[in-house]
Amino acid sequence: MHRQHRVNGKLSSWVAVLLSGVPQESVLGPLLFLLLVNELPAWIINSMKMFADDTKIWSKITTKEDSSSLQQDLNKLISWSQTWF
Repeated sequence: MHRQHRVNGKLSSWVAVLLSGVPQESVLGPLLFLLLVNELPAWIINSMKMFADDTKIWSKITTKEDSSSLQQDLNKLISWSQTWF
């Protein structure tokens, strides 16, 4: 059953949504996700932590080179995500 919610007495219009990804509660979903993100540490130079579907990249910035290195990692992460998503 679809429900519409009013905001200030007005309803939003319906929009078609495309289905993508792995169905929720699938057995393969988490495994496929781990296989996909498992290669990320090989791309990243700076400190990185991964837990479930969360990834953090960081660096202490004390020089211009530190800043450049972190920016390169962010650029690599963007490239990786554009390749796979």
